[in-house]
This record gives sequence, C-alpha cells and structure tokens, in this order.
Amino acid sequence: MCKPLERPSGRKKAAAAATEKHGFSPTLVRATADYDAPSVVAWAFVTLCTASFYLGPLILASPLLVYFIHPSAAGAAFATAVFLACHPVRPNRKFCKWCQLFYRVFDFHHNFTPRVNDVARRGNRLSIVAMHPHSIIPLHGFIWSAICDQLLPDMYGFGCTTDQALNLPVLRHLLQYMDVRSTSKRVIMSGMQSDNKNLFILPGGVAEIFLSHRRARAGPNVQTIKARRYGLVKLALQTGAVIYPSFVFGASDMLDQLTPAEDEAPGGREGGGEVEPSLRSRMGRAMERLSRRIKGGLTLYYGQFGLPIPHNPRLTMVMG
Repeated sequence: MCKPLERPSGRKKAAAAATEKHGFSPTLVRATADYDAPSVVAWAFVTLCTASFYLGPLILASPLLVYFIHPSAAGAAFATAVFLACHPVRPNRKFCKWCQLFYRVFDFHHNFTPRVNDVARRGNRLSIVAMHPHSIIPLHGFIWSAICDQLLPDMYGFGCTTDQALNLPVLRHLLQYMDVRSTSKRVIMSGMQSDNKNLFILPGGVAEIFLSHRRARAGPNVQTIKARRYGLVKLALQTGAVIYPSFVFGASDMLDQLTPAEDEAPGGREGGGEVEPSLRSRMGRAMERLSRRIKGGLTLYYGQFGLPIPHNPRLTMVMG
C-alpha cells in the first residue's frame, strides 16, 4: 500500500489571503450609495456611459454627415469634434461618486470591508488590481472607481485603456475623469514609479471582448478567460507591487454583440464533427484581427430593445 507523501516539517502552509484579517468579508455585502437618486436618473447615467463607446465615433464622423445635409455647418461640426477630441481633461473625483448610481441598476454586491484600505495603507506597497472578465464593454470599471471612492481610497490609482479610446469624444472625458491612461509601458511605469499610484487593469483585453456572451444566449458558462499576461507579473516584479486578482460575476451578461468570434450554439464542436463558422462568427474573427492591428476593440454591441441600454443582471465583485 502506498503511503501519502508527508509535508516537510520545515515548510509552512501558505496563509489564505481572502480572509477577514486582510479586509475581505466572509459574506457578500450589498453596496449602498452615499446618496439617494431616482431610478430614472441612475438608468440615464448608466446608459450614457454605455452609449459613450458609440457617441465618440459618431461625433468624429459628424462633420462628413453634416456636410451632405447642411454644408455651411460642416466647419462648425469639424471644430467641435476636434475640440472634444483634443482638449485636456483632468481627473474628477466627483464623477467617481456619480458612478455609485451603478449600484442601484445592477444590485451590486462585493466582499470588501474598509479594512482592505487599512491593510493596503499599512503595507506601504503599490498594488495592481487585475480584474476579469473584460466583457464586451467593461462597465464594471465605473463601479470600481465608485467603490474605491467610497470604501478604498488608498487602493485607487489609475486605470489603463487603448490610445484609440482616449481619443474619442465623450468616452475620453468619462475615462479621464477616472484617471484612465494609455496602456503603453512608459505611461504605466511613470504612473506607478513617478506618481506612486496603484494600477487597475483588465488583462483580458481584445481577446475577451470577442469571447463574451450573455448566459441567456450562450448557455450556463460564466465567461471564457483568455489571457496569458506574463508582462503583468514582470511589471509587478519591477515595481514591487502586489497583484490583487478580482472577478466580477455577471459582467458578461450586461450586453450582447452582433459579431462574436465563436458560434453561440452550446457544444457546437463537441458533437464530433467540424462546424462551419457562421457569418457572424467570421465577421467577429475579422473584427478581432482588425482590433488587434489597430490596438483597440471594435465591436457592435447592444442591450435592451436593441439599443445601448444594458441588461441589469446582479453584479458581484470579489477580490482575493
């Protein structure tokens, strides 16, 4: 009979990190905003944030559209688009407080306590919050800014996104209000080492955008995670930062997309034979390749009523 291997006496078992000692609640906590707002106001704000990914390209294309309708107004439309795309925008912590409106729409829960902030402050080390999934549109990034402003002010630092997103009117305003910067290594290193700020990042990137499906359409799977970000570990070693893994349940259920990179039929390839990719799947793969080439996510998404109004699943953010 084989005997089980014994743990060497000199080796200690690693202590669990997601415990009350480190500030994480053993039960989920329902988030409550610091102020009361009508439901219609919360939905209007969430819809604006969701539609901003469409509004930017439309504003940049508006001079051409206006030219065919009213040529004399095309110049004004062009000047407005350039101003909105180029003028400097500073971080605005009041905007982070407004993001608490997301709590009401998505019945937001989490496992944080104020002690997380105390542990982060006493540790006197930088942190990298790596959150999954990216989903089609990472609306949970707005929620992270809200929960940091409310409970974890010492955890908040800056976020990262593509340069293309930072050049789109309206979207760039919302992102830069939350101090979102470029994903270039130079900018990240400057933010962490020179500014001594923590980093919030969605490592999945473009790959997870095109693998996102709502569970109501794609079966019981929560989310396909496709990310091998060894550079993130290298960044942590270079800056001495602590990596906090985080996951948001329900994040992929807020929106649908017209061009997913995989067929939505559950078990399509498990039947044994090859499955011919659908037109939507082929378009999705083409858009994924284009997105990688331009280093920015290009997808056509929709929510309720076929509009950029997200569905409202319960969102649960856990860390540890």
